[in-house]
Amino acid sequence: MTKYDDNAVVLKHEAGTRLFHWGLILGFLPTAFTGIAIWLKPFSGDMMNVLMMVHIAGAWVLSLACVLFFIFRHKRVVAFWREIFTWTKDDVAWMKVSGGYPQKIFLGKIVPVPPMRKMNSGQKMMGIMVFIGTILVVVTGWILYAALPMVPKEIAFYADLIHLIVGLGLTVCVVCGHIVLSIYNWKECVCMFGDGTMRVNDAKHHNELWVNEDIEPVETTN
Repeated sequence: MTKYDDNAVVLKHEAGTRLFHWGLILGFLPTAFTGIAIWLKPFSGDMMNVLMMVHIAGAWVLSLACVLFFIFRHKRVVAFWREIFTWTKDDVAWMKVSGGYPQKIFLGKIVPVPPMRKMNSGQKMMGIMVFIGTILVVVTGWILYAALPMVPKEIAFYADLIHLIVGLGLTVCVVCGHIVLSIYNWKECVCMFGDGTMRVNDAKHHNELWVNEDIEPVETTN
């Protein structure tokens, strides 16, 4: 294992991945919240029209972010697929204690957690849900937006139902789970939405196997 000094930093998220996450945030959150409002219909008239326009604009941002990332960072996409669908006994053990987060947050208790690579088991599970869920909401959303007059009523009905159920599920998972834990792990959040780097010692706290086995030191000259 390579030893690193306290000031050593590692690039954890490259520029394309960071831009994609910005696209997800700017596309998904407005779409999610306006979608809930459109479903509940707390307003009427012009306000609902405004919400629908914001919903469609957010859907465009989300769709373009996904398509462009797939086109220009397809190798990164394949690596992401490989990682989220690769599970070991350590992932099962991690999930059994939920990464130790409930015990730490609510009880102030530290429990043993298996060492993780670049993504922990919770992030893998979230990645699977977001990957499948985003495909479903994007495809059904475009059916409802662009193809509604051309599809049979049965398809329109199930597209609307899937769009609602999956959209609500994703919103709960992202807002109540992913975003909350990202803010709780503030250094990781700053890394993703900043320059993509973080101190090696901070990365090792959550991604010990990745730091010990996957990253390599880079020598620089002044």
